[in-house]
Amino acid sequence: MEDETRIYEVDFFRWFKDRLKDKGLQFSQCGFKLKDGLGSRHDINLETGFWKEPNYSANKPPRWLYQIEPVGEGWKATNPVTGALNLGAINASQEDKAGVVFRLVPLVRQGMNDYFRDDSLEVHALFVFHGATPQGSSAEPFQFDPDSGAMKFKGAALPYLLAGLLGVKPRDHGVEVSIAGTSRPLTYGEVIDALAADITVSPEGGAAGAIPVYDLSEKAEFERLKKDISDAWKAAGPVAPLAAAAGTGLEDEEDEAADDDEIVAPASLHIPEMTDLLGIDPAVYRQINAALASGKQHIMLYGPPGTGKTTLARHIATVLTGGKWTLVTGSSDWSSQDIIGGYQPIGSGSVAFIPGVLLRRFDRPLIIDELNRCDIDKVIGPLFTVLSGQQTTLPYRLDIEDKDSLQYVILPESKPSAAAHEFAPGPHWRLVATINSIDKASLYQMSYALARRFGWVYVDAPRDTEGFIEAFLRKEEPAWAGPAAGAPCPLASFWGAINTVRVIGPAPIIDAIKAVQAMEDDAEFFTAPTPSMKEALLDSVDMVLLPMLDGIVVQDAEFLAGKAIEVFGLDTAQGERIKARMASVAV
Repeated sequence: MEDETRIYEVDFFRWFKDRLKDKGLQFSQCGFKLKDGLGSRHDINLETGFWKEPNYSANKPPRWLYQIEPVGEGWKATNPVTGALNLGAINASQEDKAGVVFRLVPLVRQGMNDYFRDDSLEVHALFVFHGATPQGSSAEPFQFDPDSGAMKFKGAALPYLLAGLLGVKPRDHGVEVSIAGTSRPLTYGEVIDALAADITVSPEGGAAGAIPVYDLSEKAEFERLKKDISDAWKAAGPVAPLAAAAGTGLEDEEDEAADDDEIVAPASLHIPEMTDLLGIDPAVYRQINAALASGKQHIMLYGPPGTGKTTLARHIATVLTGGKWTLVTGSSDWSSQDIIGGYQPIGSGSVAFIPGVLLRRFDRPLIIDELNRCDIDKVIGPLFTVLSGQQTTLPYRLDIEDKDSLQYVILPESKPSAAAHEFAPGPHWRLVATINSIDKASLYQMSYALARRFGWVYVDAPRDTEGFIEAFLRKEEPAWAGPAAGAPCPLASFWGAINTVRVIGPAPIIDAIKAVQAMEDDAEFFTAPTPSMKEALLDSVDMVLLPMLDGIVVQDAEFLAGKAIEVFGLDTAQGERIKARMASVAV
């Protein structure tokens, strides 16, 4: 049934926002915060198939309108204006937007001065840029010409890397329309195909042509969209920095139809599996969701290095807030001033309380990567009481000069009307932390009192090392035919041997695979290694895996050297080399 069909658009938005966040960039969704509404004064005229007040609504439209009309047995799309039109507006005041999606509403012509609107036919139009769009106002519109594919922003040409129509319904979803009094079916697939035939795009570095369509009711299309964006970014090369535009400091008031920068609450506290993160046992997701469902607000991911804990923490935070979170990496130099806050000089000999990274963004999740690299109890000790559901008072005054001034307080729950001395968490605030279990004996420990405030989830290395390497190679090269039945995978065998000594996750193995591929053309991992492949495998061990084994005992080093000789088929000289290398990291 249609309502059981999964749509991968939300998954795409999470992936794209997460990818851009690493580049210091963001993604805008125009008109989404209006949900089903159009906003004040924005009404559609179903006699003209356009806005009732074109001079007002067409400037910063909450939707991109397009007309659909029957032609013989088919359908044709028509731009309701001649030439370029504004698609929507984004908040460009921060000069950090590198992607935008618009809501396109088809208006079906049923007869003379008679158009039909059904929002279930809505299509989304995506544009991806090479770096941030220029700085502008908090509601800066895009202008686009569907005939030529040219885009303008702030009156100047704006190149884009990729554009596409995102199908957000199955192609066979349909409605009945009345054409000259006769009922006629219209499917979602017919609508999106008609739009694609009429809209031309001209991406930077590519030829002008019909806008591509990505049917996000199909997982394969979701994967194709991600690959096309990744390939476009890679082909475009490094991002050139944009010069900040001069401003008056008084930007336009944000338009209600502009992009949605607010935190988006999920429909439920359910964390779906992350398809891009291979090697995660389904039990990990079950335990995360069980912890959330049972009332655990804070999550601790622990396990061997390289298992994807940080990526998983980001995924959790992204799902729960629509991509708004803060990430910091633990440091032994930290004190509570870094996380909570403390007195700092503010100039002219004055001192004041300056909030730390947590209290500055108390409305969103804080991800602390490698938490046990800091003195945990000292750094977040002031939160103990708050994590137990009670307020705590900080040893800092609102007015440092007044000994009777109120002291700052951290509240355990949201308070919309918090006073100046009160820090209240937003409804989406939570801690998501990671710990490398291999470091737990040598770094700072967490007290039991703090540990029980978290839901703990162990993220292990994949048990099936061969299966992981095969899955990774298939993901990187979808056309790969796969290994022959019963074919050996020497690298997987060596990884399995390493895990009997010291468990390591997939990340260093992926690095080793990529190193081998860089040194060996047409590298084959599921066969007995050729002489050149043996050298490449040995080099990858030196480059990537040996540093992960520093401090193993001599007996384990000898065992791993023998295993490498066996599975890689090394000759005498190569065997002596791996023995010496293993001995160098042993104690």
